[in-house]
Amino acid sequence: MKNTELNLIPIFVAIYEEKNLSKAANRMDISQPAVSKALAKLRDIYDDPLFHRNASGVEPTPFSSDIYPALSAALKNYTSTLSASRDFNPKKSKRIFSIACVSPTNFNLIPIVVKLISASAPDIFLEVHPLFTEDYESDLRLQRYDLIIDMTPKGRTSLKHEVLYDEDLFVVCSQTHPRINDSIEMVDFLQEEHVVVSRWHTRRSLLEVEDFSDLQQRRVVYRAAGAVEMLPVISGTDYIGILPGTTIADFADKYKVKAIPLPFDLPYLGLSMIWHPSRTNESGHRWLRNKFKQAAKHWVQQRAMS
Repeated sequence: MKNTELNLIPIFVAIYEEKNLSKAANRMDISQPAVSKALAKLRDIYDDPLFHRNASGVEPTPFSSDIYPALSAALKNYTSTLSASRDFNPKKSKRIFSIACVSPTNFNLIPIVVKLISASAPDIFLEVHPLFTEDYESDLRLQRYDLIIDMTPKGRTSLKHEVLYDEDLFVVCSQTHPRINDSIEMVDFLQEEHVVVSRWHTRRSLLEVEDFSDLQQRRVVYRAAGAVEMLPVISGTDYIGILPGTTIADFADKYKVKAIPLPFDLPYLGLSMIWHPSRTNESGHRWLRNKFKQAAKHWVQQRAMS
């Protein structure tokens, strides 16, 4: 496409979302003949009608619906680069930030972040989603999420990340487990039946062979949607799992579970915020990341005092 044809993208998005040429013209602050002319050019470029008239305006063709997500994302990405160069005023902003996170984050960090935001930015809100994605790069690039909160990425990645805090991992089991008291040997650990956190769309867990080779010998009998979701199953059975110590402590009384030292060495479990590099210098995004850093610092201090 020529540079002049790139100007057609916001017009296409406006027509698709408004489902009416007059409304699209008002939204774009141009005349309706200009919208009609732009639509004619788009039809020539794509060799498709793109929209059919109906009683209330227009409706998209199947092809138009196919290309809308990509064009809408392109427009959103472009406008975000403009906002990166403008001053961000949290007191006046009405932005909604979209976050995807592992389940413990909903119990420890998110309440603190919400409190910090409401104190300085009363019209900014969070939209928090469960971490049901494997394609972090695509979801962050297309701005489905502004931030992902997950375990620190392993290996090479094009995404940016910053560790919020590290945690020790422990074996977790019922307080009345018939075979486990205050410790467990490796041979017994492997003989027990295990609950793990499932990775979306894959039959893998958060901890795998690359973390500790003997983990492949585990007999996994249940894959839970998240770390906290493991606990009700472990509470009512003789199954065991591996979780951060603070998660176990937070729910020990509710689910009658206990933490046992691991019978092998694992590195610290790092919890990180992950974002697309195109957002690094965006002022609003920097503000959001700073709130998570403040929340993490506050949470770590609380844990140290408790």
